[in-house]
Amino acid sequence: MSNLGLPNKELRKIIEDFRNTQDISLLDNFKTEIKPTPDGKWSYDVNAWNRALLILELFNESSINDKPLIKWLLDEEIKTQEYELSYYALDVNAFLLYKYMDFEDVYQLFDAKFSYGNVYHLDVELIFGHDKEEMKDFLKSDEQNQLAPMVLDTILSYENNPDAKFKSRDEYITYYQNRKIKHIMNDLEASEKYMRTGKN
Repeated sequence: MSNLGLPNKELRKIIEDFRNTQDISLLDNFKTEIKPTPDGKWSYDVNAWNRALLILELFNESSINDKPLIKWLLDEEIKTQEYELSYYALDVNAFLLYKYMDFEDVYQLFDAKFSYGNVYHLDVELIFGHDKEEMKDFLKSDEQNQLAPMVLDTILSYENNPDAKFKSRDEYITYYQNRKIKHIMNDLEASEKYMRTGKN
């Protein structure tokens, strides 16, 4: 029986210690570590399950002070997508960054959604930020990041779809916390054995 989603004192201590120290060595057991599956036919990340549990602990309780950890974890999750591994924890992780994002965080969220084929899995609202019009203004004015025009064009292309319906920030957070997370938790639970061992 999985303890998925239940409070975890050990993980909570890691979160609090990292919040206070920013000591990356605390996260050694959560780094992406790709190895061949036992049958040698595929690859898996030996720390995927550890990371998923830490992300869910943050989903249960986090604050803006946990943003450096959330961003670090999202970088690790994005790395796994190169190997076409599960995107369920990535989805939750991206939502957490969305909750606390500044304008500049749109580039990491864009990377999470579009770099490795998650275009159909992660929600487009992630790149709209707190306010879609403000985000477009930011992207138009950001001359430092080469991704800015691409992100802006992507937002505009979604807006040009006459059938598209987008959630406001408040609507999206409510939807995610009350509905989407339940499906993600079910998918994670079904994936636990493979994420832990590389065996189906």
